[in-house]
Amino acid sequence: MKTNLRNSFSENHVINADETTATLEKWALRENQNFEFTANEHNILLVISGNFSCSLQGYIDEDIGKSQMIFISIGTRCYIKTNNEVLILCLKPGLILNLSNHFSYNNKREGVISKMRKGQPVLEFTPLVEAYVESLKIFLELGFNDSIHVHLKTRELFHLMSVSYSLDQRSLFFDALASKDKAFSDFIYQNYRQVESIRELAALYCLSLSGFEKRFRRVFGVSALHWIALRRAADIYQEINSNHKSIKQISSDYGFSSVSHFHKFCKAKLGLSPGHMRRQAQGLKDKRENL
Repeated sequence: MKTNLRNSFSENHVINADETTATLEKWALRENQNFEFTANEHNILLVISGNFSCSLQGYIDEDIGKSQMIFISIGTRCYIKTNNEVLILCLKPGLILNLSNHFSYNNKREGVISKMRKGQPVLEFTPLVEAYVESLKIFLELGFNDSIHVHLKTRELFHLMSVSYSLDQRSLFFDALASKDKAFSDFIYQNYRQVESIRELAALYCLSLSGFEKRFRRVFGVSALHWIALRRAADIYQEINSNHKSIKQISSDYGFSSVSHFHKFCKAKLGLSPGHMRRQAQGLKDKRENL
């Protein structure tokens, strides 16, 4: 049976996708502790104190320590052995990672690895990121660990990363996003907007529907239907911030039944109303122009 994207990607489908919500956890590990897990979501580990060795796909016993962060992609098996007591803030960005468009960095990554350190891609905290991490600790201490606050703090981190690190540094940091079957992922990014069903996308790649869905889940870690729903939200976010179309036009282009439903979708999954997002984007643009 044909799965129609316009019908399946209704506002309700995305609103009910709980795994898109950003979450924040605090990990307190003991000295000489062995800790292993398989990431069921993308993880950004922000190391507050202590140091440990980390082994994951392609990297063995890499030393990670205080004031550093690493990215662990969905489906990755990770092994940690602590040298002393370790405190980590684990940020799971969910949908916001798609919104920040880090996947596109990897299209420009040729030659980057040869320019940078070998081994596990690690970013050292800059003063801005150090201050941000301190604010995260305060948020947790005050109990501000609800989805709205974590959503906003996650967006803040990606903004700070964009001004604190070069494109090459960010590209290498998120390298794992493009490392799983790059030809297949490139095909998806180039064609997902052009089709009306998952079946049509599978046929375009010359695979059966079941074979396509298995390969998609292996590469992206989620179902094709769910991933495209996330990308739909990311595309909407970018359209709002581009300021080229009216809110009503964007709502119509993406098949929402009314502007009020579009507002509810944006509030639920992007954290702000479309008008607020557009004003915020314009405010940032004005500040940059006045610097």
